[in-house]
Amino acid sequence: MTPAEATVRRWWRDLAEHHQVDGRCPVCGTPRRCWPWAEAYAGLLTHGLLGPPLSPEAT
Repeated sequence: MTPAEATVRRWWRDLAEHHQVDGRCPVCGTPRRCWPWAEAYAGLLTHGLLGPPLSPEAT
């Protein structure tokens, strides 16, 4: 079963908005990763929507 397109868009939005800045979530203020980021990442990862991780040489 694939998630609805609106859900996938929300996951990508949450992943971008809750991306750490200086070790904190800019939306939640949580040190390290927050729950909205983790849920979005897990949803995208579970359904194979993230793509392969970057190699150390690519960064």
